[in-house]
Amino acid sequence: MSLQNNKFTLKRLKSKNTLDALFSNKNGYNTKSLVLKVLKKEKVSFLFAGVSVPKKNFKKAVDRNKIKRQLREGLKKIEHKLPFGGSCMLIYKGKKLPLTAKLIDETEILFFRQKT
Repeated sequence: MSLQNNKFTLKRLKSKNTLDALFSNKNGYNTKSLVLKVLKKEKVSFLFAGVSVPKKNFKKAVDRNKIKRQLREGLKKIEHKLPFGGSCMLIYKGKKLPLTAKLIDETEILFFRQKT
């Protein structure tokens, strides 16, 4: 028996054209420390996802990479119940290093607010 109850799989966002389309599109959602840019597509069976942490807020690459790993872990936790397909970019806008559990919760809140 499969644990997946949706038709979407998670893939890494790599395309420059898709990134440009994501940031030119004004469709974004916010929580206290996260921003989710979304480009939904019909008839697609996967979600391309990227994560980002601004260098302005975290000068050390070690800190930025740690937060990126936490964001990817949050995406993996909700992979089996993704609500839509297409492309998205998850951006951390906080000023302090987050706790992993809190970041996972915020990621879940962002994705499931967008069901429509």
